[in-house]
Amino acid sequence: MKRALLAVALALMLVVAGCNTTDQGGDSTTVEPTGEPTDEMTTAQTTAEQTETGTTTSGGEDEEDDEREEQEEPCEYRSEEGDLVQVQGACLGFDANQVYLNVMEMAGVELDTGPSVRSLSPEQTNPYTFDQFGFSNESFQAVMGIAPNGTPDVYVAGYASPQTGPDGSVEVDVVMRYIDADGGEGRPQGPEEAEITLAHEYLHAIQFYEGSQDRLAANLTSEGVNLGDVETSLVEGSAVYFESEYQEQYMDRDAASRNVSAWANSSPFSMYQLGPYVMGERYTKFRVNSTSEFQTLYDNPPISMEQIMHNHMPDEERPRNLTVERGQDSVWNHYDTSTRGELFLRSSLRAGVSGPRAAAGAEGWGADRAMTFRNQSYSSAGNYKYGYAWTLRFDNASEQDEFRGIFGDWLESRGPLTDGVYRMDEDHTYRMVEISDETVVVLAGHERFTTQTVATGNASHVTVTMTDADQTSSVQSDDDDDEERLVTAQSGAVRATV
Repeated sequence: MKRALLAVALALMLVVAGCNTTDQGGDSTTVEPTGEPTDEMTTAQTTAEQTETGTTTSGGEDEEDDEREEQEEPCEYRSEEGDLVQVQGACLGFDANQVYLNVMEMAGVELDTGPSVRSLSPEQTNPYTFDQFGFSNESFQAVMGIAPNGTPDVYVAGYASPQTGPDGSVEVDVVMRYIDADGGEGRPQGPEEAEITLAHEYLHAIQFYEGSQDRLAANLTSEGVNLGDVETSLVEGSAVYFESEYQEQYMDRDAASRNVSAWANSSPFSMYQLGPYVMGERYTKFRVNSTSEFQTLYDNPPISMEQIMHNHMPDEERPRNLTVERGQDSVWNHYDTSTRGELFLRSSLRAGVSGPRAAAGAEGWGADRAMTFRNQSYSSAGNYKYGYAWTLRFDNASEQDEFRGIFGDWLESRGPLTDGVYRMDEDHTYRMVEISDETVVVLAGHERFTTQTVATGNASHVTVTMTDADQTSSVQSDDDDDEERLVTAQSGAVRATV
């Protein structure tokens, strides 16, 4: 089957509909904020994400595929014989085949094939649930505050799915959701919103036909970090760029770029979900001069979300050196280590501080490594309890100091300081250890983990060891001639045990 995007390593990103792992078919899905669409933030595509435990969300609209009678009301825009695009379902309210021809012209390609399009009315559309998102309150993402508060504030408006035949040919199916030819208010997509969504999905179809995503994946350097987010940002950023330019070229509207300010002050959940689209579009515009050049970006891609978020070239602001390891005497099982990146850090901070302060606290990101641990000993039911050790290295001492001050407010937003840790409940406790003037370790998760873990090392190398005794009074650093740094709950400025 056609290889789509790399499975995104960041855990549990919401509103995704389809497998995106190697050797599997991959869907590109369309995500929108809830409420009435706006010019600033209309549709946004995202790819299926790999959950923290290594499984993937699946299926997209399986329920909608099960023997559902298609809505075939009278419509002057039905497909004609010979069209590259064949449409069935609810009336889109515009010529879907012409939109495809327009997007091909924008991309500078000539294809003799096109996707099939199935459009679903609001009544035919099944809303997503947390189970489909693969969301877990025990994930590192949720523990760090990147979680919806009640009803999710984004939803899936459409998606594109490729299939590769035995002869290597590629077929692409596009599903459009919440289609209402009369417009409507709130979630339903009227003709203008749907046309913008479809232009976005058609760019994904062209990527599938052209092998663009494979091309990008082949050029992602092994020296990069959080490459799943990087790849999503480039693939989706291109599509958002197209939807913006499409409005100006073919809809007699201003090119409506995503509103960076609105994104920067959105909820942590929206920030994390829409970050690759908002920042990816801006980065695409930074790197290319026209829509026909979109694939040139894939030949020399960036290597980190930091570069994308701050418009750096691949050879600028490269990640700092950082290695982490598990101590030999650890009593918790370590089963995953990954780099989360600046977008994850900024979204996490947003859970406890304002948008501007979250940006300031994350901006000095130099490198990070998040280690995931679990243990069954502390649950009467034999369930796993989780702990997370997130090592963050900043560009310099000043940036680390700024982060500590901002993160101190974040910690206070989690709950009261009790027994050396900030506590929401037994499974959501937090403590920070300063390793050097550039590096800190954030401990999060079950209280036995955060209170009994030792973090030692220097700016570029950290060892995390779980013990069976309280460790909230001190920590040993390799810096400054092994001078011991006290990290008591009473010490000032969120220095360590907090």
